[in-house]
Amino acid sequence: MSYSHRLTVFVFCFTLSFSSLVSADSKQAASSLEILETAIIQSPNDSREYQVIRLANQLEVLLVSDPDLENSAASLSLPIGSMNNPDQQLGLAHYLEHMLFLGSERYPTINEYSKFMTQHGGYTNAYTAQESTVYGFEVNDSHFAEALDRLGDVMRAPLLDKRYADKERNTVYAEHKTYFDNDMRKFYALQHYTLNPDHPTARFSTGNLTTLKDKPGSKLQDELVNFFETYYSANLMKVALTSPRSIVDLQQMAELYLSQIPNKKATKPVIVSPMLTAKELAISVAIKPTANIKLLQVNFLIPSVQDEYMYQPGGYISRLLGSDHEGGLSNQLQKAGLVESVMAGFYGSFSENYSQFSMQFVMTNAGLKEQDKILASLFAYIELIKKQGISQLQYREQKSGLDRDFKFLTKNSGFSYVMGLSANMQNYPYKDLLFHPYRLDGFNAKFISQLLTYLTPENSRIFKMIPDLEGGTQIPYYQGKYTRDIISQKNQQTWLRQAQNIKLTLPAGNPWLPENFNLVDRQYSAKAQQLVNKEGHSVWFKQSAYFKEPKASMKLHLNSDISDQNPESRITMSLLLEMFSKQFAALHFVAGEAGLNFALSHSNGLLISTSGYSDKQDKLLLTVLNEIKNAQFSEQTLNLAKQEVQRQLNNKVAMKPLDFAFEGFRQLVRQPAWSDAALLAEIDGINLLDINQFIEKILSQSSLRLLALGNLSREQVVDLDSALASIVTIEQQPFYTIKRLQADLNEGALNYQISSKMDDDALATIYLSDLKGDAALATAELLNQLLKPAFYNQIRTEEQLSYSPFSASFPVDDYAAFGLFTQSPTLSNAKLYQRFAVFLENFNKQLDKTSKKEFAVIKKAQIANYLAQPTSLSDEFSYLSHQWLSLKPEIDTEQAYIDSLSAVSLTDVKAFFQTVLVKGENSQPVVIQVQGTKFLKEAILQLHNEVKITNIDSLPKH
Repeated sequence: MSYSHRLTVFVFCFTLSFSSLVSADSKQAASSLEILETAIIQSPNDSREYQVIRLANQLEVLLVSDPDLENSAASLSLPIGSMNNPDQQLGLAHYLEHMLFLGSERYPTINEYSKFMTQHGGYTNAYTAQESTVYGFEVNDSHFAEALDRLGDVMRAPLLDKRYADKERNTVYAEHKTYFDNDMRKFYALQHYTLNPDHPTARFSTGNLTTLKDKPGSKLQDELVNFFETYYSANLMKVALTSPRSIVDLQQMAELYLSQIPNKKATKPVIVSPMLTAKELAISVAIKPTANIKLLQVNFLIPSVQDEYMYQPGGYISRLLGSDHEGGLSNQLQKAGLVESVMAGFYGSFSENYSQFSMQFVMTNAGLKEQDKILASLFAYIELIKKQGISQLQYREQKSGLDRDFKFLTKNSGFSYVMGLSANMQNYPYKDLLFHPYRLDGFNAKFISQLLTYLTPENSRIFKMIPDLEGGTQIPYYQGKYTRDIISQKNQQTWLRQAQNIKLTLPAGNPWLPENFNLVDRQYSAKAQQLVNKEGHSVWFKQSAYFKEPKASMKLHLNSDISDQNPESRITMSLLLEMFSKQFAALHFVAGEAGLNFALSHSNGLLISTSGYSDKQDKLLLTVLNEIKNAQFSEQTLNLAKQEVQRQLNNKVAMKPLDFAFEGFRQLVRQPAWSDAALLAEIDGINLLDINQFIEKILSQSSLRLLALGNLSREQVVDLDSALASIVTIEQQPFYTIKRLQADLNEGALNYQISSKMDDDALATIYLSDLKGDAALATAELLNQLLKPAFYNQIRTEEQLSYSPFSASFPVDDYAAFGLFTQSPTLSNAKLYQRFAVFLENFNKQLDKTSKKEFAVIKKAQIANYLAQPTSLSDEFSYLSHQWLSLKPEIDTEQAYIDSLSAVSLTDVKAFFQTVLVKGENSQPVVIQVQGTKFLKEAILQLHNEVKITNIDSLPKH
């Protein structure tokens, strides 16, 4: 039987089955479909088929047919968000987003929606913004029909069960508490709070237990139902679907499963109050951050130019403002020691009526005292752009970059792709859904000039993070205080007067622009080739088996234990990388404009990574290496690096607690490691001579590893390797890799307690097993697919202990490890650990009831994810690159892992769960507990027969 015939029979049967459940309107609509758009402008690199249709319920759906996919994905957007919250129930839109997926009429089981996606090789998520709410999922294509029906049923008839109202209120509260003392979240909130108070965007948007509750004249449940009934209408929604199925098949699926969403003929509310009045301009707002962050942000709100996207005026200006070229704004401020970095942003769709330019300066200690000079430099540069920067030269640079990037556009797919598409369907003409960020119809100098007139002191809104700020007003709904002042005319004139004496330059021509887009002969795409295999010297090479793109990626590893010998060497490497980040700022910018990227990091030595167009990429790698070799640093550069590294280390206690737990685990499991205190103690004693000697050691005492992937010939790679070998002295020694902690079954659980400045407690419970190899790792991965939704359901939905509980399986060296993680505003770590234990007991029973048939479905979906054709070069080479970074002797081993995954049985998974998580016969628990300020009076979690870790410095240094 042909596929199309099978689908027709299925559609017919399904329609009969659910005819009593779907409204008369949607049944009548079953054959009514209108094609709106087929001429969507695509990159020449995109061979997918696109079509936009309108169903009878007025729901407009983008269909994307991609035969290369294994998974399908869907996203639904609504042009209603936090801005539409009723005054009496702030956070209602966000709360509804949570409540929707706690059961629907035909799928009433709580959390079954997310469990279904997870266990069929996918996942689901949603977000609520000021002006929109967006939902999405990804799932193995064999289960796409049911997944889409579930989404349709949720949007047709969610239960909105009052029994779960308090539980989900607590989840919303836990989410808010996760960011309650987050500096960037507070910073963002104040940028809205300081807008016109009569405009709804100036209100609190997330929701908490205070705003979401019954009030006189406003019952929360009634408001929830009314909000859904008022706005969740098919005529306001946009949907994007991507699948390996044909356009015709997708049309049928959209009709069948999405026509059930009722068209209530809803309208988007019109907001009359202006977002901005004169009172909200020329203001300076400051907060005292919890972490040591020195930030200056200058915002300029302008009348919306979103509809003029085809001229990209905002992009033209922000490109110049954010340039790191020699003599530019960022370059000069960094040379003066005033800023760590400068970032420019333009947000065309900041709101329905406004676009926004944003300039962000991360200040140094000196910059904190010289804010007027930073601002004067900004206005000097804006004036330079007005006078000299509106030119054909800058337009051609912008145009060539956009054209090139669209021509060779990386293919995105899946969940993130449809989430972006459905959101953009609300804002852009369908034919330009893919093209709008790259479309540039011509040089409109007058338009650019008009926009620049808004970039003035009197139109600025300045926001700061000042660590030593005193006084202020409580930030509504968040931890901390803020001040708000009017920027005086005197200050404004001072900036403009100082600006007249500041000399800056505009970016010139770019020598890194790619010129050769030819494709090399693909003779080495089947399997990775090791071109050099000597002691201390290795070269791996592979071409793409899937993509005919003039792109590549390279990794040069100068491998050694130089940064792992003692705390001084570790902190010297950190200082060196910080100094290089400043030295390479200009090169990083011009290379990035040309579609070339590079990064420096340290792991088992120094790692230099490059990516982007293959033309000139080898030259870029050699340039970076030569600049490292010939680096000349000043005392100012070293002192600024010391300030920044000290700041980063001291700020760890103000990290999100769960992130702090991850950091603690990394310290514990990767040896040698040293405490932050030990590292901080070494900083002041390091001088420029130490830095120069350290660079010499890296270049003369390292082995050399090279990984070259993509549109490169064998000859190019061999020549590049020879050139690299002429710059460094290759140490003929075995490759070095840092030791990882291994399970000691004769030792009790490791218990590492860390103190945090944040409110919440965070708990990471990791089971290090002594089970090694692909079979163990594959078994742990499949266990996680079964356990993950159950853990989420108990800890978040049923007990409301956390906003973001999750489980994970991962390797530590070649050994399988399994972890349970969460952060809680509700319970201390000691009590969280008890709830983890109860969960494992409950899941033991659930796992025992799991059938071979259920397990087979989950395993098949997981294998399908591995077998899916990659959608980009980075996707194609991700497994291989990970194996190379892990210093595996063979790196092209993904198929061997898939074979191991295929061989895992349900019996294997149950045995792993018993011996690793329940009985501990094959594992040693490692507990990382971060104690927040809210639980200082609570008892610290203590474990039976524990090994208490109080000082990382006391651990063995292998």
